[in-house]
Amino acid sequence: MSAPKTVAFHTLGCKLNFSETSSLSRLMEKEGFEKKPFDDQADIYVINTCSVTENADKECRYLVRQIQRKSPESFVVITGCYAQLKPKEIAEIPGVHLVLGAAEKFNMAAHIRELVKGDSAKICSCDIDQVQTFHEGYSLSDRTRAFFKSAGRL
Repeated sequence: MSAPKTVAFHTLGCKLNFSETSSLSRLMEKEGFEKKPFDDQADIYVINTCSVTENADKECRYLVRQIQRKSPESFVVITGCYAQLKPKEIAEIPGVHLVLGAAEKFNMAAHIRELVKGDSAKICSCDIDQVQTFHEGYSLSDRTRAFFKSAGRL
């Protein structure tokens, strides 16, 4: 497969996740990737996960299986809370190629460019207390309402 050019996103969970997915999407477009709807064929599928309920974990697994059936040549990237909390568990899901924790999700494009089909899942994560950076995020035109995260005080 040639260098991945298209990317599709799916968000599970809270408003913060929707905000971060929107920011990641814009970042990937700046890196030269074309954004596709999640139901379309894409080279890369990114699932931004939640881990508040067991149902969200199950939904993530279901989505990975769905991607593998419709697009077995594609790469699957998992990020978000579930990826941060249980990266090894996610890496063992058949069809997952890359697991990005909180410190690495905004370096997604660089990690994707290093993926090789057939390699075992790559985990790029650290303990949450080791995260030293903050990325402001906002959603724009991805949803009816705009959401943002900020380091500012209320």
